[in-house]
Amino acid sequence: SFRKWSLGVMINQDRSLREKMSLFWHNHFSTQVSIAQSELIWKHFGLLRSSALGNFKKLCRAITIDPHMLRFLNGELNTALAPNENYGRELQELFCIGKGPNGNYKESDVKEAARVLTGWKVDLKTATAVFHPEEHDTSDKKFSSFYNNCIIRGRKGPEGGPQELDDL
Repeated sequence: SFRKWSLGVMINQDRSLREKMSLFWHNHFSTQVSIAQSELIWKHFGLLRSSALGNFKKLCRAITIDPHMLRFLNGELNTALAPNENYGRELQELFCIGKGPNGNYKESDVKEAARVLTGWKVDLKTATAVFHPEEHDTSDKKFSSFYNNCIIRGRKGPEGGPQELDDL
């Protein structure tokens, strides 16, 4: 029913830039409706619509900890003891930089991005992302020369993950 409704919204609305960009971002940050609870996909769709004409960096940050995306790309399984590279790879390869001739980031950059993003979970009762500092990798993350050898300083505590996410 969500698919039918959302396509109906896009088709039956006045042809506006917002509707076109909502569809664009839906395709760009593609996920599957079938893997999420209805409230998560509803909020994901709302995020894309509300951010359709906004700042790309802010949208990427919001998508990174969007509960639907966390579930879709296993971000909620990403811990300091077992970093999951799915989202760190997609963020660089599909969402931001690309894999072509200018996509010269390294495999180590994927691993470091995964370490930055450890500790995020989905609270299904509230349909929100929650940061768990005890599951976050608090060590420094060093990126390759593609990113000017940037170091994201590891942080502890409840604000550590959100601050490192901002740095990423």
